[in-house]
Amino acid sequence: MRTIRSRELATDPQVNLKLYALGHNEEEPPGSIGIPVRDHLNAATATALQTTAIAGAILRRLDFNMVQGGILTMQRNLLVQRMRGDWLLFIDDDMVWQPDDLARLIATRDEFDFDMLGALCFRRAAPFQPTLYMREEPDAGAYNFLEKWEEDIIEVDGTGMAFIVIHKRVFERMVALYEEKPGWRMPPFAERLTQSPPNFFRWEGQLGEDLRFCQEAKRAGARIFVDTRIPIGHIGEVELGYRDFLKEIADRDPELEAARREVNERMGLPTMTREEALGRLGWT
Repeated sequence: MRTIRSRELATDPQVNLKLYALGHNEEEPPGSIGIPVRDHLNAATATALQTTAIAGAILRRLDFNMVQGGILTMQRNLLVQRMRGDWLLFIDDDMVWQPDDLARLIATRDEFDFDMLGALCFRRAAPFQPTLYMREEPDAGAYNFLEKWEEDIIEVDGTGMAFIVIHKRVFERMVALYEEKPGWRMPPFAERLTQSPPNFFRWEGQLGEDLRFCQEAKRAGARIFVDTRIPIGHIGEVELGYRDFLKEIADRDPELEAARREVNERMGLPTMTREEALGRLGWT
């Protein structure tokens, strides 16, 4: 029987990290799930975890960790340190999904051996844009979001960490490049527990910890993809998703649409029109 345990990880009240983990399986799991929890785990997220567990056996095969605290970068870094298996699936504490979404994302990552594969997530505050980010230049310039796409799986320059699976080779390549340790490999789990957490996630400049990580991962050779067939809800005052994004496009002021079109055309990206948004909503 797998039981939940808790362990304080810091005495500093401003850090106050606490680890909640399910008992480890004797054999090495294929991968790990890591949930950084700020104030509390959202009830809808907890329900999604429960329904996922009921729908299939996948959660029982994986390692599972939650870290509660107030510093997101430290929580993510600790979850990397605690991962077991070949990959780590980050799930934020305010996401909601369908019972088979987790298994579908993992199966697709395994099928194509992606470095990083995220689900389709959206900002929870206006503008409710998808976290599909393209950069003006491959290694320079500002990020713009992709608002129209035709493919099921899209390669992007950046995405959020809200619901994304990352293969451990991404972390290994980053250490090999940035710490000048060619061929570096992640130490065994027991050895990592004796070391300080890595520093993969941090806030520097104007980028959040997610885009900063994507930027550095790409420089280390990683490729980032998003499976748009797996839409994930983001809990705010209401659950937000693709239809909210389409409604915003449908209500967009013509001058704003023209400005967006100018930016998109400069970057070679498509623009969704009001008529297209209305059609996808089924309102025409």
